[in-house]
Amino acid sequence: MTLRTRVVIAILAGSALSIGTLGAAARVWSAGGPSWLTIAIAAVGIGIVAVAGAAAAAVPSEREKSALGARIGSLEVELDSLAEVARTAEEVLESSPFGILVADDEGRIVSVNPTLARIVPLRGDPVGRRVIEVVIAAEVHELIERVLATGEPVDREFATATSDLVAHAHPLSRGNVIVRIEDVTGRREAERARTDFVANVSHELRTPVSAIMGYVETVLMDADKLPLDAVMLVRTIERNARRLRDLFEDLLRLHRIEARRRELPVGRHALLPILEEAVGPAMERARTREQEFVLSCDPEIEAVVNPEALSAMVSNLALNASMYTPERGRIEIHAVPEANGVRIDVQDNGLGIAEKHHERIWERFYRVDDARSRKAGGTGLGLAIVKHYALAARHPVTLKSKEGEGSTFSVHLPER
Repeated sequence: MTLRTRVVIAILAGSALSIGTLGAAARVWSAGGPSWLTIAIAAVGIGIVAVAGAAAAAVPSEREKSALGARIGSLEVELDSLAEVARTAEEVLESSPFGILVADDEGRIVSVNPTLARIVPLRGDPVGRRVIEVVIAAEVHELIERVLATGEPVDREFATATSDLVAHAHPLSRGNVIVRIEDVTGRREAERARTDFVANVSHELRTPVSAIMGYVETVLMDADKLPLDAVMLVRTIERNARRLRDLFEDLLRLHRIEARRRELPVGRHALLPILEEAVGPAMERARTREQEFVLSCDPEIEAVVNPEALSAMVSNLALNASMYTPERGRIEIHAVPEANGVRIDVQDNGLGIAEKHHERIWERFYRVDDARSRKAGGTGLGLAIVKHYALAARHPVTLKSKEGEGSTFSVHLPER
């Protein structure tokens, strides 16, 4: 046995507590622990090797023995500190309100925290077993498989028999995957209560508004027998009753979209028939405002879409384009094939939208210019409907616009 080997054995024997600590830290490392902890463990290991190499060069003197002991003591402190960090990390995970699951590159569970078992039903002791065997939620297995296949983070909402959940899966070093699952049941119930209330109120108010519009139309049938001032007042009533009706219809439409707990089904469809049906109301509006309206779509173009969602999205975008484009302006709708699908552009040469508003225009009732929007007659819900359909059908929407230079809204459709 060489002197180098004897010195290393002596160091290890004299530092049993530290080596145990190193083992605990190494277990955290093997479970996909933080990269800084891995670096720290490696640094401590290098320190041990350096001490052993220096000691092996010659038989140490008393001074060297003392220095070596001090160095070993310092390493013990560092390893104990790493152990304390590991214990703290373990306590944080155990007390986390989120369910945490770590799986290896074969889909086997490395570790879970106690919260996970309360959020998602588990079958027996999970560690060492495949996720699909233990977690009673196929969506978690699918998330992990997708992260392992793509190396990209993936988010998904799903539901068990009793809970609404949101899962976030991220890749870790050494091929591991960490999944964080949040129970959002309370939040979803509050949102459903709010939307149900709005929907119920909207439904109840539609009846009196319809009655008002009916009476107004009856009065206007004899408009030539009424004083001019009275006719103007009645037409104002009619205009505002129509706006109320449109508002209630849009609120109910939003409620129907939000009430769906799952994504809308999609399939391969020819785009031209969907677009022709969608732009009908916008073409009528454009005709009354003497605007030029162009629809360009090759009959052969197909894409994977939900027809209801795409029709509603393009209809609202086209109506908005006509609404915010001056008379004798131009609205163009083009279906443009791309490398990975099809892009539908709804373009106008109207007023445009300043960049500071781009993020917020998708909110309900948000108006870039309140006075101008009310004068145009919009409900303030058109783009909110577009956003909700985009999320439900996985048809992302983007915007390019500058104030005074018109706008282009683009709907992106996958090829398959």
